[in-house]
Amino acid sequence: MITPEDLLVGPRGRRFCFELLGHAADESSAVAHALEVVIDTVDPRSIDTTQVLRALADTADTAMSWQEPDATDVLLARSDFAPALARLASTWASLPAVTAVVEPPGAVTQWSTVFDGEHGRHPDRGTGPGAAARSLTAWHRALTTEVAAVRPRDRRRPAAANVSGSWWSTPPSELVTTTAAVGTLGPIGLWAVEDGLGWERATVAPIHPTPDVRVLVVDSAEDWGALCRRWSVDVSDTTRRHDWYRTTGRDGRWLTPDWSALAETHDAVHVTVRAWLRAAGTAIPVDPDTASVIAGWTPDTTVWLRDPQPVVDDDAATVWTFDGDGLRWTTGDDEVLTDGVFPTRS
Repeated sequence: MITPEDLLVGPRGRRFCFELLGHAADESSAVAHALEVVIDTVDPRSIDTTQVLRALADTADTAMSWQEPDATDVLLARSDFAPALARLASTWASLPAVTAVVEPPGAVTQWSTVFDGEHGRHPDRGTGPGAAARSLTAWHRALTTEVAAVRPRDRRRPAAANVSGSWWSTPPSELVTTTAAVGTLGPIGLWAVEDGLGWERATVAPIHPTPDVRVLVVDSAEDWGALCRRWSVDVSDTTRRHDWYRTTGRDGRWLTPDWSALAETHDAVHVTVRAWLRAAGTAIPVDPDTASVIAGWTPDTTVWLRDPQPVVDDDAATVWTFDGDGLRWTTGDDEVLTDGVFPTRS
């Protein structure tokens, strides 16, 4: 069950509280007071699932794990904002509309979302025998090559140096990626995208995983830390040191998950909305000397790591477009997208 703490401990959770309130502000002293005033005028019963999805989308849109927190995130982390945010978190966590998005009902059917111009014609990922293995092998080779190419002068640079590069901690993008659907409003992956490009058209198609799939579920920072303790690559001397320092303020040793190693024992990895709200963009402890970052993840994403990749049902695909006036995604098919129970997770 979603709790107020889930919405308070991480920058993405705090930003979600603010975005759902639908309030913009400038000066910190005025904002804290204004938040209290606005909270008093809000009728929680007026909040519907579409508004929650919009707030989650706005929150994902502001997640930039290669740079410093923006002014709003800095303000929301201030102690003088804590009482107002605690009120918001307590209110939002109790709403059925928030529960429907943060804890989407598990479903036998998962949904692939491919935006026009993102990966070409849909579907074009995970096709052909051995597609996942080839993708993970190429990803691991590129990562180890990057680590090996680090020069002594790279290690001597201060963490705050103006250096950037690969900052994400996601598996390779060629793998099939899915999210749950929220009723007729479409998949979460249609709405809330980290590092998106303002797409306005997408193709959504179902996949039907078998009940025996082995899914590693990341539902907290502790789960991500445990993942990195068992399967990881040390990327401390790569450009991630500089990007992750800027976004977290931490300078030290860094790990990123080794997805090719995880694929030896698991079919997929799933990062829940709760984990994303609590931990994305923070320095997650792995052991006393190392940390990692959930960076570049769309909330509720499941990435399928093994062959054969789940079959994307192209015959059942639907085209969705973004309605700029209504600020929502729409399709001509009003059928409810969710069904059943998601396969057993481990």
